[in-house]
Amino acid sequence: MSSSADVVVSEAGGHHMTDDEIRLAKLGYKQGLKRQFSAFQNFGFVLTNASVLIGVVPLFSFAMAVGGPVTFTWGWLLVSSFVMCVGLSMAEICSTYPTAGGLYYWTAKLGGPKWGPLFSWFEAWFNALGQVAGASGSVLSASQLMAEMIRIGSGRVLVEKEIFGLFCAMVISGALVNVIGGLGLKATSIASVYVHILGTFIIVIVLLVTCKDKNSASFVFTDFEDQIGATQHGFAPFFVFLLGLLPSQWSLLGYDSSAHMSEETEASYVNGPRGIVYTIIAAVIMGWGLILSMTFALGDYATAQAETSFYAAPTAAYVFTRNAGDAGGMVLLFIVVFAGWCCGIGTMAANSRMFYAFARDNGLPASKFWTKLDARTGMPIRLVFLSATFVIILAIPYMFSAAALTAVAGISVIGFMVSYSIPIFLRITVGDKYFVQSEFNLGRWSYLLGWIGVIWTAIACVLFNFPQAYPAAAETLNYTPVAVGFLLLYSGGTWMLGARKWFKGGSSRLSASVGFAGSMLPVRRVSQYLCFCVS
Repeated sequence: MSSSADVVVSEAGGHHMTDDEIRLAKLGYKQGLKRQFSAFQNFGFVLTNASVLIGVVPLFSFAMAVGGPVTFTWGWLLVSSFVMCVGLSMAEICSTYPTAGGLYYWTAKLGGPKWGPLFSWFEAWFNALGQVAGASGSVLSASQLMAEMIRIGSGRVLVEKEIFGLFCAMVISGALVNVIGGLGLKATSIASVYVHILGTFIIVIVLLVTCKDKNSASFVFTDFEDQIGATQHGFAPFFVFLLGLLPSQWSLLGYDSSAHMSEETEASYVNGPRGIVYTIIAAVIMGWGLILSMTFALGDYATAQAETSFYAAPTAAYVFTRNAGDAGGMVLLFIVVFAGWCCGIGTMAANSRMFYAFARDNGLPASKFWTKLDARTGMPIRLVFLSATFVIILAIPYMFSAAALTAVAGISVIGFMVSYSIPIFLRITVGDKYFVQSEFNLGRWSYLLGWIGVIWTAIACVLFNFPQAYPAAAETLNYTPVAVGFLLLYSGGTWMLGARKWFKGGSSRLSASVGFAGSMLPVRRVSQYLCFCVS
């Protein structure tokens, strides 16, 4: 198998092109972004976006209130199994279509001439919604925990508007890191790997060592709680259990960023899919370790509820300081805050690349303006700031709603999951005749894993639109349906009003059946496939 470092000669005039550039040209695009990230940097970038630290720790409060320990402990493993099915299916498609457009491009090709343009139009907008909400939720969580650090250190309690100011500062600084160039993203991705892996290890060890009154295994693995009043209003405990899966699913998103960075990654047809699968495996292990250690170290449930109300980020601060003291707790909080900031940087980078690919195919108004790359860095700076603007706008309701963080998490889940399921659904239905498996493939397992992923996505998209407190009140409103509904109206309306006449999806210079069957390494079993990942 050749790598992107192997220089080959194209058929067009003897111009020297790398293997990656030739594959990109066969997909209909000329190399524009700088191909500057190694496999490790790609993994670090994806691990940053799928940050379990900023997923598990801030929403630990929500998990303890909605279903309690049994939901978070076992729900994490349940959701992880579904996420792995989705991730494996996405990795297979990524190997065949390694472009910055990622899922949007896959959808255009797998839908064919008839369905490709329509589905890819909605795909692009839902993927953008997931990424914007993911960045917004991650940085908002980090700003809440930073406010807790200020409270612990100085005794000053910040109000919502002040926390929103911290949030804006973190978003803008993250955008500035993006516009520095490849150096900033490389440094962030490498630092993120160590922060997430070593930071998670430090938090788990510190909590288990310092906790003197650990909860029983029976509490951690079997205790069910309903602090949102659902069962009191006629809902079954199983419904509460399902609602409590939100923190697990939100913590296991963002791995599509590996696809969006394909045009900047060496040997992207292999390293892109590996980035997806490696990240999910690492996230599942680290996340479960965090969940178990925090639940064991929670202490008396009633006392923790009285101290934190179980509906805000401070529960994590309570667990950290209760066991490690104020100084130690602030160190643990800083690890999570830094991880959240890195996550915001990575998500805005992935979002700007998706927007770049979408604009390259005339999907955005004034596409020529948005596709202009910075001459010095080769970065889509204008789209980075466009993404940052959307990230800030989506978090504005935080100043007025206590449930804003969980609502943003729900928006992110639905945006991401819908965008993940569309290309997978097309791959196993109408797109089967177009798709040619490449180096990274599932063999005959593609259809089973694909259907499992699609069915779980449909369930999740319905589930996380439900109210998160009963009876529903203005201060705990889940505005996920509002945001998702607005996006449906906007994308559907613009499609009917004109986009259907001129938007053709991904580059139309080639048929959708582009593939590299000659170099295919067929994998017949999932176990063999995972072994190939490790190799």
